[in-house]
Amino acid sequence: MRYLRLIPILLLGAMLTACNTTKKLYEAQEYDQVIQRLAPDICQGDRNAKHINMVAASYHKANQADHERIQALKASGQPDVWPEIYFRYCSMKGRDEALKCFPNKVKQGMNYVKLDLDDDLTAARNHAEAFLVAKANQLLNSGSKADAEEADKYIEQLARTNPDNSSLMNLRKKQMLITSEDIVFGYRGYGNLPMSLRHEFEDCVFRNFEEGELPYANKGTTVNHDMRPSQARREQVRVVIDDIKASPNRLDEVTFKETKGDRTVEVTDHSQNKNVTVSGSIQYIDCGKVYGFVPF
Repeated sequence: MRYLRLIPILLLGAMLTACNTTKKLYEAQEYDQVIQRLAPDICQGDRNAKHINMVAASYHKANQADHERIQALKASGQPDVWPEIYFRYCSMKGRDEALKCFPNKVKQGMNYVKLDLDDDLTAARNHAEAFLVAKANQLLNSGSKADAEEADKYIEQLARTNPDNSSLMNLRKKQMLITSEDIVFGYRGYGNLPMSLRHEFEDCVFRNFEEGELPYANKGTTVNHDMRPSQARREQVRVVIDDIKASPNRLDEVTFKETKGDRTVEVTDHSQNKNVTVSGSIQYIDCGKVYGFVPF
């Protein structure tokens, strides 16, 4: 029974600690953390006036700060401000979503008005994506490894802004190939299993890629069929063969005449032709992450 009496005391201590922590977050102006801690309980019926007032104040102060910052950034007219503008709009949208489940009386008491930010979010995201793509391309086009490493932060910011951006895969591929010291080039077949190609066919495939499809002709390239990881930092370019279609052997016959002086000879030339079509995709892999598939 002595242990059972301790349970209410421990619970009270935990509640006081939680309240004290939330108060400290509010005093430190960590308004979003205050909302994250208290909003779920209010949605579930918590009517603690201190909690509601703290969330209300956090909500309005955080939104006011974001609104003023957005207006100042827009007034600057600089293209590099749009990623921050977009993420501040996202923060405002997130707060609005967190309070959406509050009882109507609580919303009225804290002067909550649903924010309509969809158009602003879309416009800001479009501007942000355009800037991030242009900036990353500018750095990558210099060919400098240092610039390519700097481009990585813009590429990752683009991934957070819109993971479905159409330029994202190509930017990651280009950044990976510029910054890599060595590239492992290999083949995979059906079921993504390692495979080998005849040397003359492999040389033909690799030579065709070098002519324009793979921008690393001057890299130290190693052909490795198993694609097993090595201790050195190596990027991987993997050709995945999906299908190989070979036409039947075709026998062509061409007849022509050769004349020399007063003598004419009829010559029949026989040739055997066969076409092979290979389809599949190219995977660009950096530290185990597959950045995408490029069909060929």
